[in-house]
Amino acid sequence: MSLEKRSVNAEREMLISQALESPEGRVALAQAMVEPIRRALEYQAVGRKLLMIDELPQGALPRYEKDVRQTAQVISRRGGVPRGITEGEEILVPLFELATHPTIRLSEVKARRFFIVDRAQIKAKEAIQKEEDRLIFVALNAAVDGDHTVTSTGGALSITALNQAFVTVEQHDLIVGKIVMHPLRYGDVRNWGKTVYDEATTKEVLTTGLFGHIWTADIHVSSRMPTTTALVLAPAEYVGAFPIRQDITVLPADEPRVLRLGWVIYEEIGIVVINPYAVAKVTVSSSS
Repeated sequence: MSLEKRSVNAEREMLISQALESPEGRVALAQAMVEPIRRALEYQAVGRKLLMIDELPQGALPRYEKDVRQTAQVISRRGGVPRGITEGEEILVPLFELATHPTIRLSEVKARRFFIVDRAQIKAKEAIQKEEDRLIFVALNAAVDGDHTVTSTGGALSITALNQAFVTVEQHDLIVGKIVMHPLRYGDVRNWGKTVYDEATTKEVLTTGLFGHIWTADIHVSSRMPTTTALVLAPAEYVGAFPIRQDITVLPADEPRVLRLGWVIYEEIGIVVINPYAVAKVTVSSSS
C-alpha cells in the first residue's frame, strides 16, 4: 500500500472517530451514508441493451434498410402510439426529445450534508432512462404479431411457454440473445430452480440489471415492463435501432427569482423495430 493511500485512510479513520464522539457528528455521518446506499438501488436501464445503438455523426440521417415484406414499428414522439411502416426498402426514423427539469431550493444545499445536487441530477437522468425503456417496450410489443405470441396459462410464466417463444424466433434462422420481463415474472423463473437457469451475481444485478442466463439468452428485469408479459429477442443488431442525435446532456437552468438551482437534462433519440421475426412474446394468463 502506498504512503499516500495510507495517509488518506488514516485521515478518514480519524474523521470518522471524531464524528462518532458527538450526537451532531453521528447525524452528519448518517447523512453522508445516504448517498452511497441510494446509488446502489438506482434503476438500471434495460432498453438500450435490446436495440442497436447508433450514435449519429453530425448531419447524418437515421436511415435504415428494411425487409419490404415486414412492417417496421417506429415511435414518432414522446408518448406517441407506435406507427407501422410497410412500404419501401428504407425507413427514415423520426427523432424526438426526452427532457426533464429538476430544481432544488438554495437553502437545501446548505441545510443538508449529503450531495443533494448530485442526487437531483442522478434522479432526473434516471427518470429519462425509465421513459426510454417504457417507449422501447411499447415499440417491441407493437411489433409482435399473433404468430409470435405464446400464452402461458395458470397465472405464471412456464418453462414450456418460454421454450416455445424461443422456437418462434429460432425458426427464422436467428438465436435468442435477450429476455426481458417484469419482476413478478422473474419470480416465476426463480421457482424453476437454479438447475434450469444460471443466476447472476448480486454485483451484476445492481450494476447492469442482468439477473441471469437461460439457454442462449441473458435475463433482464425491468419494472417498466407489463406485469403479464415476457419478451424474447434476438441480439440487438437483428431487432432494431436506437439512433442518438444528442445523448443525455445536462444544461444549467437556474431560477434565481424563486431561489432555486435547476438544470435541463435532455436527449434527442429515435426508436425503431425493423425485424418483427426477431421478437416473440409470452403472455401470462390466469385461465387454465
